[in-house]
Amino acid sequence: MHLFPAAVLTITLISSCAARVLNFPVNAASRSRTHFHRGQPQQRLHAPVRLRALSRQDGNRKHVRAKASTIDIELQNLNNTVYYGSINVGTPGQQLNVAFDTGSSATWIFSERCLSSPDCHMHRKYNNASSTTLKNKLVRFAFEYFTGSLSGVWVEDSISVGGLTVENQTFGLATVNDGVYENVDIDGMIGLGFLKMFGGKEPNLFDNMVGQGLLQNPVFSFYFNRKDSDDPSSRLTLGGTNPDLYTGDFTFVDLTAQNRWQFEGDWVQLNDGEVIFSKYGFQAVVESDNDMIVGPYEDVSDLNMKLGATLLSENGYLYVYEINCDSIDSLPDVEFIVDGKKLALSSKDYIVKRNGRCLSAFAGKKNSTVKRHQLWILGTPFMRGFYTQFDKGNGRIGFAKAKHLNK
Repeated sequence: MHLFPAAVLTITLISSCAARVLNFPVNAASRSRTHFHRGQPQQRLHAPVRLRALSRQDGNRKHVRAKASTIDIELQNLNNTVYYGSINVGTPGQQLNVAFDTGSSATWIFSERCLSSPDCHMHRKYNNASSTTLKNKLVRFAFEYFTGSLSGVWVEDSISVGGLTVENQTFGLATVNDGVYENVDIDGMIGLGFLKMFGGKEPNLFDNMVGQGLLQNPVFSFYFNRKDSDDPSSRLTLGGTNPDLYTGDFTFVDLTAQNRWQFEGDWVQLNDGEVIFSKYGFQAVVESDNDMIVGPYEDVSDLNMKLGATLLSENGYLYVYEINCDSIDSLPDVEFIVDGKKLALSSKDYIVKRNGRCLSAFAGKKNSTVKRHQLWILGTPFMRGFYTQFDKGNGRIGFAKAKHLNK
């Protein structure tokens, strides 16, 4: 994502976050990001920046607000495509549903003034006139997505997540919407990426949680369940991890870019040990609001052929594959080798059911490389298999086996 300090901010967030209830598989393909494919990976972070709690002034007294250990936020599963939770915005708080996205840093919600397009009507909207703590920054924004676009103004107000209230948080207030979160009960997005908002001046919500002394550790973690199973509820844990939701030890890898949750892996193989691609290493970005696993077209095509999948659709950007639903239980695990360890993804996680069809979560994209390394985008199908820890303080990401109750 690129931010420009201009009177009108245009931000390209080509993203899956504008999630819809899919009626045709090609729409699923069109919702994955491309903006990470344009960038180049930066040097590995050897000395990560550690966030520290900031004190604030209250009259002549200086104090730091009490820090929480960890906070669990329950997330709703929308047909194994997107996961969302509730926040409260303003004073008094107005409850809204938002997606939490590690692939971007911007926070935005729909405004009560978003009345000009049909795509505004079904959403709950923030009434800025009802909040006593709102501040208008008088600068407009425009966000572009594959499924549509939205625009509005930057504002500042309090946002509460899991009982933690961030004061003076900058976010976008969308007044015009064309296709973003169409027919979905989601009213906005919380970005959990690295870049600052509002021309690079304002920290995102999670950084403010740490900076305002609300959390002890700059760490958050996701557990994503399966819609058709007896898994425990999906969770976003702020400030650390929830040991009840994973088994075994974490596999940690350092970040290889300073502006996104990107790491380097070794190769990818089937569970019979056959290396099918990326034998010379790959780069991967983890995105919590992307319902696909996107990789280089040639390798993904080869993988889907070995899985018995056939090409279903392509839209000039992504190639999407379908597989016989009766074969799911007999499919092999797909193993991502990271730091010499196997991260085995089962067919229950990488096969996604849509409208009576079974789709492979592995979608192909042409020209998917960064500095001669193959680039993968690991979305929610990957994160269903692995409890994922995002450690901002140490510049690393960790994976542990998700504790599914019904394997």
